[in-house]
Order: sequence, then structure tokens, then C-alpha cells
Amino acid sequence: MSLKLEQVKESKLTQSKSKVDKTLMDLAASWYIAMECKDLGKKPKAIELFGQPLVAWRDQNGHPVIMQRYCSHMGASLGIGKVVDGCIQCPFHHWRYDNSGQCVSIPEVENIPSTARQVNYASVERYGYIWAWYGSETPLFPLPEFFASGNEKHNYIPVSRFTLNTKTTVPRLLENAYDYAHFVPVHDLKVIKEPVKSTLLSKLHPEQQNELLIPNEAWFGALIEVQLKGYVGIVSAILHALGLKFEKMTLLVNSWTSGHMIKTLFQGDEKLKVMVATTPVDEVNTMVRIWLMVKKPGKFWLSIPYCMLFSLQPKASALEDLPVWNTMKPNGGGSYVKHDHLILKFREFYQKWVDKAE
Repeated sequence: MSLKLEQVKESKLTQSKSKVDKTLMDLAASWYIAMECKDLGKKPKAIELFGQPLVAWRDQNGHPVIMQRYCSHMGASLGIGKVVDGCIQCPFHHWRYDNSGQCVSIPEVENIPSTARQVNYASVERYGYIWAWYGSETPLFPLPEFFASGNEKHNYIPVSRFTLNTKTTVPRLLENAYDYAHFVPVHDLKVIKEPVKSTLLSKLHPEQQNELLIPNEAWFGALIEVQLKGYVGIVSAILHALGLKFEKMTLLVNSWTSGHMIKTLFQGDEKLKVMVATTPVDEVNTMVRIWLMVKKPGKFWLSIPYCMLFSLQPKASALEDLPVWNTMKPNGGGSYVKHDHLILKFREFYQKWVDKAE
């Protein structure tokens, strides 16, 4: 005999009660990408996330569910189970769990054990990805708004979306956006004039600067202004042919605790938005998800050259960073100079949210 859902009185087990080793991952409480939407169909899928073996599946409404992979009964993998009547069913003894992680049915058993439940992570599906909240039972802030991929997508051209597998940590990847001192050594951007001007925006009217529509305490922002000497080679030829003149590049970096939205402006006009998010697989493997949105130019015929100009460099830069990320010591270093001030401020911000994780 199966027990009906409404008869189950046990409280659901949440991630705050899970046995996640915080010292192992050292993750900030935040929204992280679990997987691409297209990769989760009608069948459950085993995934690795937060250093944990998890399973992703869709409930009766098609909503994604992310929970502990191994059944609380005998440890069978729910990743090879199936979805039955809106619940995930274990392949071994057909125990069923609902989308909260609570066991709601055991064949021929009326009294379900209080321990028959799975760790569950809050999730949301948006922008082509399934996101999971880490750090607390209830998310401490909503998923950031990416208007270039949402309400304002008609003003942008989606030119590229790619994923890089790295051998480093989430904070090391994120602080790279504030490390302007590596632009010339790593990316050979000799067109940059010194010095680079940087401004910490989170201290200056954050209510006017925060474009992610999240609480200001979960937001970190900076303005990086670069004077350009002039381009060379094919880029210079393209700019000259188009009659474009770029003497000043401005990077407006809006961050939350696990990603960025980076707006690139030339001569004060927005040209590109780069969205960056992360998937912490385990303590030494992090996937960085990047998608590029080029702002539509006023003249239609400029669309193709704009896409060529403003989409190639970000991906090339990420690939140049990859060897450094994959061979660096995540907690190494300790001697700092004035160019590192944004990095150090970001680390303070990040650590505050590590401390919030339960």
C-alpha cells in the first residue's frame, strides 16, 4: 500500500542540514548554474555540483528539481531511476520522492521512516540554464536580472555562448574581472595607455549603479576606464573602414557572489555585454559559463562587423587566461600592490557571503 502525499507529516530535509564540507569548497551563498536547460529532458540525470553527487529531474509541471543522488534507503542512484506521477522513483525498491525531497511512497509500507528524505536545493530555470541555490534553505536574494537576455533582448544580438572547464576555484575566476593589471602581460593589449583608472562603485550610490536588481549587500561593482593608444593590424583596418574611432574603453562590472555582468563601452557608448556565471563541480574543478550580447548599432549594416569586432576578443581573452587558471595555486600569493585594490575589496565581499553559507 502506498502512502498519499497529504499523509506525510515529516519536515523536508534541506541543504542546510546536509553534510557539505564548507572548508572543502569555501563557496559563497549564491545562485550557481547546475546545467543547461536542454540537457535535462524527461529522464533523471546524474550531475556533480558543490562537490556533491546530485540528481536533476523534472516534476509533473516540468520544473527542474536538484537533490541528493543516492537513495536514503540503500544508496541506489536515483540518476538511473525514473519519474512516476511527478515523483522520482528509485530503481532498486521503488521508493518515491517528491520535488521537496520527501519520500511519499514505499511499496507495501504505510509508516514512512522520518529519515526517508533527500537533500534538496532550490532551483530556477532561466536564460537557457538551470540554476541552483547554495548556502541556505531559502535563497537570500533572487536570481540577478540579465536584461540583455530578457526584457531588453530585442536591443542585443546574441553572438556567442561558451563554457570553459577550469582547474581553479570560483573566487579566483571571478576576481579576474577586477585584475586590470594582467591586461597587458597576459592579453598583450599594448594599445592601453597607463595608468588605468578604477573606481569602486559599491561605495558610491549603489542604488544608481546596481543593474542586477538584487539587494545591494549581494552586489559588488566597479568602473574600469582605459585610454587606448590605437589599434594595429586587422582591427585597425576594420575600424578605419567603418569610420570608427575608439580612444576610451570603459568596463562597468556588476557582480554578485558567483558571477558578473560586464558592460563594455567605447567613447561612452555601450557596445557589448558579457555575462559570466559559474558551476562549481568540486574543489578543483569549476566551469565558467560566458555569453556575449552585442548592442545593436543604429545602422543595420554595421551589425555584422560589430559582431565580429566585439565578440572575438572576450573569447580569445578567456582562452588566454585558461592556462594561468589551470596551473595557479587557488590560495597562493599574499604580496600586493596598489593595482590589486579592487581584487582585495572583492575578496572581502566574497568572504562575507562564504560566512553566510550554512
